Amino acid sequence: MVQSDNKQREYSRAEVSRHDNAASLWVIRGNQVFDLTSFHTDHPGGSDIIMQFGGQDITDALRDSDVHVHSIEAYRVLKDFYIGEVMAEDRWEHKQPAGGKDEMDCVDDVEFLDIHKALLPQMWRSNFTTEFYIREVHRPRHLPRPAVFFENSFLEKFTRTPWWVIPLYWTPIMSGLLYLGAEYESAQVMTIGFVFGLISWTLMEYSIHRFVFHYDENIPQGTVYQFAHFLLHGVHHFMPMDPLRLVMPPALSTFLALHILALMSCVFSPGMLHAFCAGLIVGYVLYDECHYWLHHGTSQNSYLTQLKSYHLRHHYKDFKAGFGITSDFWDKVFGTQFATPEH
Repeated sequence: MVQSDNKQREYSRAEVSRHDNAASLWVIRGNQVFDLTSFHTDHPGGSDIIMQFGGQDITDALRDSDVHVHSIEAYRVLKDFYIGEVMAEDRWEHKQPAGGKDEMDCVDDVEFLDIHKALLPQMWRSNFTTEFYIREVHRPRHLPRPAVFFENSFLEKFTRTPWWVIPLYWTPIMSGLLYLGAEYESAQVMTIGFVFGLISWTLMEYSIHRFVFHYDENIPQGTVYQFAHFLLHGVHHFMPMDPLRLVMPPALSTFLALHILALMSCVFSPGMLHAFCAGLIVGYVLYDECHYWLHHGTSQNSYLTQLKSYHLRHHYKDFKAGFGITSDFWDKVFGTQFATPEH
């Protein structure tokens, strides 16, 4: 609903209560009204949790540890969906949080990137300090549609990668490697190499995410380095629910794969090299598809639910921990689990 520039729109609680379904989902928080219709399917905790509170006041629920205590970043996202105020006669008095300051008042307004405009030209023309950039790029924002990278529509097409492109692109390459490798080694050796590559991917997944994608504070000062960081992984933390920026574009993954292939060719002989790399590819495809699901999928399986919660905590609470995607095994090995348990 379009609000007047001159007069703030006010709603009764009865009117808000009628917006309690997936087609129109409103909530009240601190006597302010928010329209979550375009957001509930992208809610990190799942759509069902928000649907329970459709048309209701969620002020206390957001602070309830039995439900889930939300971080300030959650309030930052919520603020983007503000549509008006509760009318005077329907306003409630809510108990202030322990700190004495309302959470929404803790959301600071900073001039970073305008998510409603092309992002890459803004990044290229920026002059942020490294400290400011790293802090702001890890504060999640949300749009009900994919973000725009380029003002040019032709260039924009190359920045968008649907999840199904990954298996479509890599499966023939993986099959070709196995076919060529069979010319050098027996099926038994090929199987061993493939399994070894598949298992090795889990460590590679962790290492790339921790040491390459999250080089973060170590990046040199300057716009060019921030621009590169933003393209590689920063944009994913900035817009974590963008469905077309959740899997790696084939051009970038191929560039990384060629470097890995060059390195592995110094270690393995033909045949074993083909099998090992084929195993890495399968591990990578499973990782990328799993990563997409962790952001947009739902399941009643307890392990998958825990894995989803683990990864989204990395995005919404602590980007300096929880680097495992398909498993937290290597986080346990290297001590990069979250400092405190999730509540």
